[in-house]
Amino acid sequence: MSGDRRESMDLTRPGVVWLDARPVPVALAPSDRPVARLVPARGTGWGRTAALEIGVPDRVEPRPGALSVGGRTRQDRLGAIDRWYRREARSRIEAAVERESERLGLFPARVTIRDQRTRWGSCSTTGTLSFNWRLVIGPVEALDYVVVHELVHLLHHDHSRRFWGALTTAMPDWKARAAWLRANERTLTAWRPVV
Repeated sequence: MSGDRRESMDLTRPGVVWLDARPVPVALAPSDRPVARLVPARGTGWGRTAALEIGVPDRVEPRPGALSVGGRTRQDRLGAIDRWYRREARSRIEAAVERESERLGLFPARVTIRDQRTRWGSCSTTGTLSFNWRLVIGPVEALDYVVVHELVHLLHHDHSRRFWGALTTAMPDWKARAAWLRANERTLTAWRPVV
């Protein structure tokens, strides 16, 4: 993951939201209620995101490749963006859990999405996996690492040598992915959209 676009994320840029370590411009749209939807640009690979749209009035003219956000006040717009992120996180994280569960043969009892300040994920003794929604801001490789890390906790509920061995077997390049998260943790957990 070193030497690529993921190292140059500028989370201080106003007027964008971040998704998969890419800036997505925010386009303000006329709307009386708080709404947000991602309008996929051709060839961006965001096609499945379009299915997660929150209702936007017909009169809104979406800008391709942008997050179309409406609402009367700044607070309304920020609330719409927050709800959009949580839906996006749920979709992407649940898809990653399903994919990695099948691959590893490890199945959680439940998956929750939260706004943790000190954790990317956790695994309860009852098999519930919890994930920080902010994982979708960074690269998908980091999100996948946290998913696999928490799935391995279904086997080993500690950070013993057995846990790290199982993680290395499940994801041989986990150290590079974890290093990226450590290097960017404070920035990602503190990030708020500037719109």
